[in-house]
Amino acid sequence: MGNVQCPRCEKVFNTFLDDERMRLGSFYDSEREESFDRLCEKCYRFVMDK
Repeated sequence: MGNVQCPRCEKVFNTFLDDERMRLGSFYDSEREESFDRLCEKCYRFVMDK
């Protein structure tokens, strides 16, 4: 592993150095009308709180 990019916010995370978690699954953002297979924790919370 190494660098992982969140497809929603396009921020790049280093899996060894960053504390940010990536969530895997099937997520639908109704605001953008897009589906994602992984999200960073911040985007995950935003999408799930809708």
